[in-house]
Amino acid sequence: MGQDASTNRRGWWGGLIAAVAALVLVALLWPRGDETSPPVEGAPATRTLAPADAPTSRAPPPLVQPVMSTMAVAEPAPAQESTPPGTTPAKPPEAPPIELPPTTQVLAEEFYPGTTEWEDVPVDESHQYSLRILPKRYNVVAPMPIAVLLEIVDRQGKRQPLSNPHVRVRALDDASRPWIDVPVRDDGSGADEQAGDRQYTATLLPNREQKKQLLGRVLIEGSVEVPGVGTRTIPSGLIYTVGPRAKLTGRWSDSVRDGNLVLEAELEVEEPGLFTLMAQIFGPHQEPLAWVKQTEMLGAGRGTLKLEVFGKVLHDAGVDGPYRVRQVLLTRDYENSSDYDPGVTIEEAHQTKPYRAREFSPDAYVPPPRTVEEVTAEHPSQKDKPPPERTRDTSNTASSPQPPTQGDAAPRQAADLGH
Repeated sequence: MGQDASTNRRGWWGGLIAAVAALVLVALLWPRGDETSPPVEGAPATRTLAPADAPTSRAPPPLVQPVMSTMAVAEPAPAQESTPPGTTPAKPPEAPPIELPPTTQVLAEEFYPGTTEWEDVPVDESHQYSLRILPKRYNVVAPMPIAVLLEIVDRQGKRQPLSNPHVRVRALDDASRPWIDVPVRDDGSGADEQAGDRQYTATLLPNREQKKQLLGRVLIEGSVEVPGVGTRTIPSGLIYTVGPRAKLTGRWSDSVRDGNLVLEAELEVEEPGLFTLMAQIFGPHQEPLAWVKQTEMLGAGRGTLKLEVFGKVLHDAGVDGPYRVRQVLLTRDYENSSDYDPGVTIEEAHQTKPYRAREFSPDAYVPPPRTVEEVTAEHPSQKDKPPPERTRDTSNTASSPQPPTQGDAAPRQAADLGH
């Protein structure tokens, strides 16, 4: 009897444990809306069946099938690779088409060769006043004087009186040459235009010795005494030259050739050399149209330099002539050097015939084909030259690899990480 009672208690506890296990299993398998992940945009929607809608003949889904397995996961967009700073992209952007030759460019506004801009520095901590300096001419052709303007202005541009103004000059490229002091005046003398206008002018007419010292690029230094502050200095510069040793005679001719405007200027050349002629082309009412230049070797004596205004720039501008040739500058250039000897800029040099803009060609510039000459051992330039000291024979490189020399370690094979 005791044994039967014990057996009944074990059966009762076993049934209770089985019922609890069944409840736990149902709780685990029961769908819960708050734990369902939101559907991915664009993925097919899945429908969760309520217990009343679930077919009684089907077993519950297996535990190994997660809810997300029925959703389409969107692939992440590939990250855009950014070009590291200071590097060139693999495919650089295409350059705009070249429609004009390098000797003709569109002119946006008139500019003045042989001049420069004001230099200025503040003279007090509050920047209420500025010290300014300007060479009246940047290209000074001997025997013209060197003239430098010096002034102090407030924020409204009103000039102030100067205390102990001083200007000196020396050769820029040779610091061993001495400074030359230049007198500064505001009395209308020398190159000073108006007495008492508080714009001071330093004027130097170099003598023979000073001319030798200054020819080339010139460094200028201006200074003033500022009460309560001290001495303030400001630098500037100019070119002092004997000129191009050639001059324009003033005789010009113009014509239309091959759809372009051709201008020919007569020159008188003292010494043979390489010359560049630059000019700006304007309409009859000074409409800016084009900038042109030409560089040629010229011998001594009388000759001509030809400026060709590419037709497209005049055709596209739609401005009829006569055309004005202004701001003309002739320079003597030096091969393999950035140095040059400029002449005096001619503000108004020539006026053409009354051409019509439609007379000029609208065709774009076509660069000439580039030809590169191949230089081999048989080229005439290599005649009587010794052969190269070392040559590389690549005929057996692929078929007969050289073994490593003694002491050289054999290259290590890469590890196969897949097996």
